[in-house]
This record gives sequence, C-alpha cells and structure tokens, in this order.
Amino acid sequence: MFGYISTSGQFDWIDGSVIAGIVVLYLIGVLFYPLIFLRPISWLFLRTIYRLKATGQENIPTTGPVLLLSNHVTFIDWLLIWSACPRKVRFVAWAGWMNHRVFRWFIRSTDAILIYGQGGPKQLVRSLRQIVESLDAGEVVCLFPEGALTRGGGQMLPFRRGFEKLLRDTKHQVPIIPVCLHQLWGSIFSYSRGKVLWKLPKRIPYPVRMIFGAPMPSNSTAGEIRQVIMSMDADAAIEASRLLLPVHRRFVRVAAKFRNLRRTAWVDASAGSPREFTFAKALVGAICMAKWLKSRIGTQQHVGLWLPTSAGSALGNIALQFLHRVTVNLNYTAGADALQSSVRQTGMDVVITSKRFLSRMPLNVEGVTIVYLEDALAEIGKWQKLFTMLKVALLPGWVLDRWILGMGKHSIDDVATIIFSSGSTGEPKGVMLTQQNLAGNIAGVVDHLTVVPKDRLLGVLPFFHSFGYTVLLWMPLQVGASCVMYPDPRQAKEIGELCKKFACTGFVATATFLRFYIRRCEPDDFKTLRFLVCGAERLPPSLAEEFHQKFGILPLEGYGTTELTPAVAVSTYDEEIAGIRQVRYKYGSVGQPIPGVAVQVRDEDTNQVLPPGAEGMLWVKGPNVMKGYLHQPEQTAKVVQNGWYKTGDMARIDDDGFITITGRISRFAKIAGEMVPIERVEDELLQCVSTSERYLAVSSVVDEKRGERLIVLYLETIPIQIKDALKLLQERGLPNLWIPGERDCYETESLPLLGTGKLDLKAIKQLAIAATGSPG
Repeated sequence: MFGYISTSGQFDWIDGSVIAGIVVLYLIGVLFYPLIFLRPISWLFLRTIYRLKATGQENIPTTGPVLLLSNHVTFIDWLLIWSACPRKVRFVAWAGWMNHRVFRWFIRSTDAILIYGQGGPKQLVRSLRQIVESLDAGEVVCLFPEGALTRGGGQMLPFRRGFEKLLRDTKHQVPIIPVCLHQLWGSIFSYSRGKVLWKLPKRIPYPVRMIFGAPMPSNSTAGEIRQVIMSMDADAAIEASRLLLPVHRRFVRVAAKFRNLRRTAWVDASAGSPREFTFAKALVGAICMAKWLKSRIGTQQHVGLWLPTSAGSALGNIALQFLHRVTVNLNYTAGADALQSSVRQTGMDVVITSKRFLSRMPLNVEGVTIVYLEDALAEIGKWQKLFTMLKVALLPGWVLDRWILGMGKHSIDDVATIIFSSGSTGEPKGVMLTQQNLAGNIAGVVDHLTVVPKDRLLGVLPFFHSFGYTVLLWMPLQVGASCVMYPDPRQAKEIGELCKKFACTGFVATATFLRFYIRRCEPDDFKTLRFLVCGAERLPPSLAEEFHQKFGILPLEGYGTTELTPAVAVSTYDEEIAGIRQVRYKYGSVGQPIPGVAVQVRDEDTNQVLPPGAEGMLWVKGPNVMKGYLHQPEQTAKVVQNGWYKTGDMARIDDDGFITITGRISRFAKIAGEMVPIERVEDELLQCVSTSERYLAVSSVVDEKRGERLIVLYLETIPIQIKDALKLLQERGLPNLWIPGERDCYETESLPLLGTGKLDLKAIKQLAIAATGSPG
C-alpha cells in the first residue's frame, strides 16, 4: 500500500494492485514499444550511474543518410550514442551478441545490422550490403571502426578501413560524423584494470563527455578520421581538466584519507641511510614548512629552490604551493650565465636551499636572500608537529584544504611553476606551467601507464627537469603511490641497489644514464620494474636491446617537451585481454599520444595538416600545452596557435597513431640547398661504431661554398678508426651529401652534457666552431 494526498486534502491509500498493474503495463510497453519505454530507463541510468554531457548534435543532418564513426571504450557505448543522438540509429553489431539476453533484446529493438564473422564470405557480403542499403535509404548508421574495445590506457585501437569501401558503394554522398567518447576509460564497463564489471567505479556519478563532430566528406580515410576524433578528445580533455583540483589540493585530499595515513609517500635516499615518509608525515611536514616559510619569503611571488631530488625539496615545493606561490627549481648543473638569467627573468629575491647542498653546489647569483631548510628543522617545535598531526588524522581532507589551509580560492588557472628550458641552443626560456597543465598531463600519464597506488617509482631526475617535476614529484601524490628519491642519476650502483631493495615498479630516466647502469648494475637490480621509460633524448634501439638483454626489461621511449608539461607520447608494452592484443609498441617510434593529447603533422611552409605517413612539423594539443613563455608574448605567439603547440620537431604519424621523431628542425644543416638531418647522421655513425656508448657527436658550421658542412667530434677512446666509421656510413646507403669528410672529424677530450643527460648542443656547436676556426 502507498499513500498520497488527495485533491480534497485527505490522506488516501493506493492499493498495491494498482501499482502492480502500472508495472505490468510498463513491462508490456517495453516489450512491444521498447524504444519509447526504454528512454526513461536510459535517462535515469545516464543521470545516476553516469553523468553524460553531449554536445554537437546540431552537426547531424536532420534528414538523409549519415554514418556515425566512434571510438569504442566500453560495452555500453551504443547506449550512450543511442540516448544522445536526435535521430533513430541503426548500429552495426557483432552477431555473437545475440547470445546475450540483454544485448539480444536491444539489438532486435534497434533493428541493428549484424556482422557474422564466422558465417563465411557470403554472409559477410550480405551484412555489408545491408549497411549500404540502409544508408541509401537515408538512415543513420553507427559503427565502431576499431572493431573491438580499447584494451590499454584508453588509447584507441587502429581504425579498420572497411567503411571506406562501404561508402564507395553507396548511391549518394554520405556525410561522416566523427563521434568522440571521452573519460569512459576507467568506468566499470571498460577493460580498465583488466576486467569488466568486477571492479568498483572511481566515482558515482561517473562524468562522461560525448562530442558529435562536424561532418566529414565520404572519401575521408580511416587515419584522417582517427586523427579528428583524437583532436576532439583533446578538446574534451581540456574542458574536463578544468574540473580537476590543483595538484597540491589533490595531495591534501589523498594524504588525509584514513587508509593513506600510514602509506609511504617517499623514500629519501639523498643523505646516507634511506628514510621513509608516510603520506601523513609528508602532509604534516608540508603544512609546518608552509607556516615557517610564510614570514621569511614575504610577498615574493616567484620563489627559487636550489635543492637536489629529495624529500626536503619535495616539502619545499609543496609548502610554496600551499602559500600560493610560483616555484622555480633552479638548474644547479647550468652555467652561471643561465642561472643568473633565470633569477633576472623571474625577479626572485628569495632562494630556499640547504647548507649541506650549498657546500657542494655553491649558488653563484647576486641579490637574493638565502633561506636554509636546516633552520626550519631546528625552529619547528614538537608541539606544532603534534598539533598538526592531530588535525591531519582527525579532519577530512576537504576541511584541511578549504578551512585549515585556506586554499579554497587556489584555482586550476594559477601558474604553479616556471621551468627553464635547458638552454642547449640559446638563452633559457621560462616556461609557465599552470595547475591545469600539471593535473591534466598527470591524468593522461596515469591512464596510459596504468599507475596505481601500489606502484613505487624510482626518482632520480631533478625537479628542474619537467619530467622530474611532473612525473616524479606530483604524479605519485595524486594516486597514493610512492617514490624513492635519489639525487644523482649517475651513481649507477647505488640506484640499482635502491631499485632492488625497495622493489620499485616504475623508472623514468634518460638514454645517457642507462649506459651507466649497463656497466655497473647487477642483472637482477631492475627485476621488479613494471615499466622503464626514457625521455629527454633519443633512445638508440641498440642501447634498448642491450639493456633488455642484461636486465630482462625493455626500456621504452617517451616524448615530450618542457612546454608540454612534458608528456606527449609514451611507448608501452602490448596489452592482451580476452584474447585480443592491443599493439602499444612499435620499434623506432616514441609510441602513441597519451589520452587527452592530440598530435598533427603539418607542412613546415604552408602549415597544412598532412595525411598519415607524411613527414612534417609536429604540433600538439591538449591540457598540457603551457600558458606561455615568461615575459615573452611574441615568442609564445610563434609556437602556440589556437591551442596547438609547434614543437620544432620533425615527425611522421602512421595510421595507427604511432609517432616517429625524424629530427629537430634546429638540428638540420642546409648543405648545397638541401636539408640534412644532423641527428640522423649522428645515429647512423653511432651504429657504425657498434656500441651503445656515446663516442661522438655531430654538429655543423658555416661553409663558404656549400652553405654549411657537417663536423664530427669524437672521443679518443672510440673503438674504431673514424675513417673506418665513415666507410661503414657510406655502405649504409646514405646520400653522399649527408656523409662528412674525414677532414671534418676532430678528436675532443669530452662531449659536453646537460644535467638531464642530453648533449649540450650549444657547447657542442662552440667546440665545432673552435675546432674549424669557422665564424659560426
């Protein structure tokens, strides 16, 4: 019995039989008019379990044939599209779904077109003919060109080309509407965490964005449509990232969770015996540090840090974010001029450091006040720590965030840090990265590499390096993972022992540092690693294979730039779930873009987007694109246009979305009117030497006759004669114009490196000029 208030104001009862009758009538309606009566159910489902936001429906023509092509992430993609599309949709479905009761009912209700993969050629031709007939009849047809659900990291599978033939067989021009489903990876109906349904959702309601793109011509290729959907996904990621918390506020929420109070956040191995910091200890330390620093940094907005990779450096960075300041981690491997330039450009007058580190790495700048971390350790009392610990243990994270720390007005638009470029080709530029840049880029990397709370990263890159700052400092703190911090990536033996002792599962390094580890680490030092990603410089395939042979894990190459926070693309290992393998690694490529990041290759002169497989300038769009260069709006405008960042790197993108970097535009020499890729010549020469060691570098100088000429700088310890290496280079089939002459090869004592392990191209250029006596 159910009660209600009648029009007379009396409380009356509805007999249970009436309710039962209504339910029966509704079920009958579902059986005979399913599309009408299913709407309320789908409406309720998509506003309780999911929170669907659909845009672009106006792009779908109101009449005539339409082909919808969508990425495929979950088992309910069809329900989302069916609910949001303003016209009746016929789905193309695998006939095997007829064996499932729920899907069978929906397939019949929506008059879906079945594909019989096991029915032989005749049955397949019959199914394809039915799709063509439906389009010729002016209907809306939807298919998923991936052919299967995404298996790894939310990254799209290759698009199959079958629809291209279908559209050639239609009688009329059929507009293609690309459909982007964003943020569905991680929902219970996706293959996130390797299984469907049997996992808890990350949140309820789960936010989902769907975009119906602008119509594309019927002769569009699978690769072109895939690129368009990727661009739409980047637009959705930019919008979605605006709803994320700033990284320091997210850290407070994660650290204050009861289950995280005793979870390890950092293992600090920077000074002797490693020390473990729980999330609770890290949060208490950051809060106390912020209170102590507040009176010592005054109103200064830009605050410098002169510290190695350590828990102290992490606490300083977090504390400054709590105080709503912009951190500038100064490069202690840079020259005095570059360092002074960084201080001058930011206008900083306070630098946080430690006496111990300053004794080893003097800070040679003028006009700044030094604040020592040792003073904080001495002056922050036990009662303050205890009182802060009680607040952390007893109060929810949102209370600590908004009321105790007063960070409610800290915005996702705030500039979080300024990271200076390496200056390898000129004066360092200050790259302004916002909270949105950091949070959005971290979200993509976490999905792409499937970073989970039980992961423990081995952190050896400095925080003045964008990979170190984003991936090692902030990323673990966003998901409840941990990081082992060590300040010197060249100390191979110690790093190998730390990885083994603390069972690290992830490692981010550079190719240069891998060479140290091959020489000095034991074969089982890296056996616990789940992924090893190299960035900052090209990873030679021979070096990767040598590392793989010794340690049993294949190093993967990632690509990024400081201006992109930095991650753009990362190779990773193939994923196989439910009998379907998703290829996520291709030899010689830097992988596919991480979720939420789109890439294009454009003509260097006309700026026109080039088709898959063509070589051109690489452009990137996503929430990771920097705010701009500090005090350099003109330079910013040259490289950031309509949300796309011009990387300066030449690349190719294949039909499957894998990126191959072919060279940096600044590393080309114009010889006799032709562009010669210096990096390619350098790589070929290194392969001729047949070793993973870096024994040589190639640069260019001015030449009166041919414009420029290539110069080879090599070490005395090179294992073969340089003239023999040049002969082998000729045998590799390179154009004669690309092959340096023996007279242009010069022995040098060392090859200058930056603190990140990359070649110092500016210093290499100066060595080449000095060796040849050339004017430049």
